[in-house]
Amino acid sequence: MIITVINQKGGVGKTTTAVNLSYVLSKSKNVALLDMDPEGGSTTSFGMKREKKELEIGSKSVNIFNVEVFPAHLGLLKAELNGDVEDVVNKIKETAKDFDILVIDTPPNLGTLAVASMIAADKILSPVTPQPLALEAAKNLDGRLQSLNKKALAFTNLSNKAISLELSSVQFLNIHIPQSRLFIEASRLGVPATRYEEVRLKKPKLSHFFEELAKVTLE
Repeated sequence: MIITVINQKGGVGKTTTAVNLSYVLSKSKNVALLDMDPEGGSTTSFGMKREKKELEIGSKSVNIFNVEVFPAHLGLLKAELNGDVEDVVNKIKETAKDFDILVIDTPPNLGTLAVASMIAADKILSPVTPQPLALEAAKNLDGRLQSLNKKALAFTNLSNKAISLELSSVQFLNIHIPQSRLFIEASRLGVPATRYEEVRLKKPKLSHFFEELAKVTLE
């Protein structure tokens, strides 16, 4: 299964979602995380550095905390600017063959890499924050999904309650993930917050939210 995490607006917790969802899913599945964002947010969240050379998509990975992480590299920028969508889709699907689940973190736009990641996806997941611009971005995503004949699941991120919009191709789940200082601390250390809290806290809190999100996404 390919799960693409997408939102063309930055700052909504897209990378946080991809990283922690991957880690939670890896407890029971053979999971990989493909960082398709040239900025490499998911890569650094797993304590790695973005590759300073061009690589083929899916050609290099490192296993960290039982997640096979495919780091960002300079080749992604070239693919974003001049790449062929169909070619990127094929490379994503080829990468996914060796895993039960491939989670994809995408750039904050609806360019070549993001569109290819949506086309390749079995499930599309979109974190949305309760802000006007973020809600407008969800409407724009809805229009793009309609043109691709795809559907997405949305959930409320960085909030203490779930929000909802009535859209044709985006279904809002009654799921929310609250803000937490653990996200910042874990990011600074280069580990998923759900992994970090297992070591730091006696009673993990964030894992529960991502486990619920994982369960609904896999249904």
